[in-house]
Amino acid sequence: MAKISILTTNHYSPEGNRIIYGGAERYGVEFTKMLVEMGFDVEWWQIGTGWESEIIPGVKLRTIPESEAPLKTLPRLNQAFYEKTVDADLAVYFVTFLAYPQVKEKSISISHGIFWDYPGFDTDLQTDTERREWLRRLYIALNGPQKVVSVDTATIQWAVSTWPGLFNKFEYIPNFVDTEKFKPGDKVLGNNKVRVAFPRRMTSVRGINEAAYAAEVLTKKYKNVEFHFIGRAHSDELEKQLTQWANRSQNIYYYWKSPEDMPRVLVNMDIVLIPSKSTEGTALSCLEAMAVGLPIIAGYVGGLSDLIINGYNGLLIKPTPKNLVNAIDYLLKNPDLRQKIGRNARETALAFDITIWKKRWAEVISEVLGK
Repeated sequence: MAKISILTTNHYSPEGNRIIYGGAERYGVEFTKMLVEMGFDVEWWQIGTGWESEIIPGVKLRTIPESEAPLKTLPRLNQAFYEKTVDADLAVYFVTFLAYPQVKEKSISISHGIFWDYPGFDTDLQTDTERREWLRRLYIALNGPQKVVSVDTATIQWAVSTWPGLFNKFEYIPNFVDTEKFKPGDKVLGNNKVRVAFPRRMTSVRGINEAAYAAEVLTKKYKNVEFHFIGRAHSDELEKQLTQWANRSQNIYYYWKSPEDMPRVLVNMDIVLIPSKSTEGTALSCLEAMAVGLPIIAGYVGGLSDLIINGYNGLLIKPTPKNLVNAIDYLLKNPDLRQKIGRNARETALAFDITIWKKRWAEVISEVLGK
């Protein structure tokens, strides 16, 4: 049985006491299930103090006490992983920069989208020398593995226009959705409400501040409109603050549901917000909402324009507070258009079904292993 060792930064917090449930982590769970189905022996490694856990039952997650991150890279973690996985037949670097400075002979890295496009990225790269060195390290990380799987085309376009020689390194495998689990259905919630959902991690780059502003404006304008903020924040304290904020309004709700519950949650929604401003790939939350047949309002960043055609299966906007309010208001006033866009969204999602994703991944793994 061939062995695959996977290196990530944090699936759990470094202390091991809090699971991180973002899109990349959910991708990791499905990726693991796929590898196990294919007959591989799988293990994961991340930053931590020596504790162990599991990604899924039977698949170990081990930890390495190396968290030093000079110039946005983790060379000591990379080195420790290299030494601890001598028996691996294939190494997967779950985030591209983890493939610096060295990789296994048979290796793949994954890009979950451009992550250096937010305004604060240069905070730790304050000089031209540091920025050039970071760029050099990124090139090494992209050039080292046999294949770089990108979930979006924006990353590929940026990389090959910066370094044209990298073109053949990349394979485009967009994110996925299980269209049998996520599908249109009858609403359980009634009361003639129109429900707007923000099913995302509660961070500024995902547009939480703009969405919160829109919720306050539009719940005052429309008594029959509800806003549902569904997802984790970075800490218990932030989640407590969000709960207190939502409780001040009759029609704004904040809660968290497991990924398994999301099909039932989304069926009861009418509009979904994906107003990302940066660091975005082909968002799982976007694909899941599309598969349920919901119109999407999305920021035109990262891989979202790989999924959304403006006016056909959603609305692509520059996600400022004003633009977001106007886009939601437009869909609220046009229920027939909401239905039409939602039907088109469902049809689009079928092209991203998880069975297609598994087939494309199987082809890449087979090529790298030489089978």
